[in-house]
Amino acid sequence: MKMNQNKKTLKSSLIGISLALLLATSFVGCTESGAKKEDDPSILLYLANNPNSFNEVQRICLGTYAAANSCVGGTEFFNPGVGCALTKLDGKTAEQLNALKECVLKKVNDTVQPCNLPQFTYALAQQALAGAFAACNTSYTTTAGVTVDLKGYLVY
Repeated sequence: MKMNQNKKTLKSSLIGISLALLLATSFVGCTESGAKKEDDPSILLYLANNPNSFNEVQRICLGTYAAANSCVGGTEFFNPGVGCALTKLDGKTAEQLNALKECVLKKVNDTVQPCNLPQFTYALAQQALAGAFAACNTSYTTTAGVTVDLKGYLVY
């Protein structure tokens, strides 16, 4: 009986290790040339430095920043560590952040020039904010007809 239990424990341990290795390798990305891929680490850094659970406003903010960063192909990204910090979001509502999310996703999912495609990405977050997300840095009216002042929500 003891031997069967050891085999089961060993088997489940091996399965667990295999899954962990599979997950770890899926996070490592390389380009076709074998060079290291330049990914945006800012959201991972934010998560590492803020292990507490997030409130609804922070979750919307982090998702919005991830979407906005999909339109940046260079080295300067939108900074969720600053933009989604509790001090920055103090007093902001889920409705306001949903307006920002709607505005960002409108440009990311644009039918003519979606800014997350390589040919339409911006080298810097500053350029993306002035270009694709210019409407997301001013007074914005949602599809529901609510007007929200989004100035200063996206920071880099």
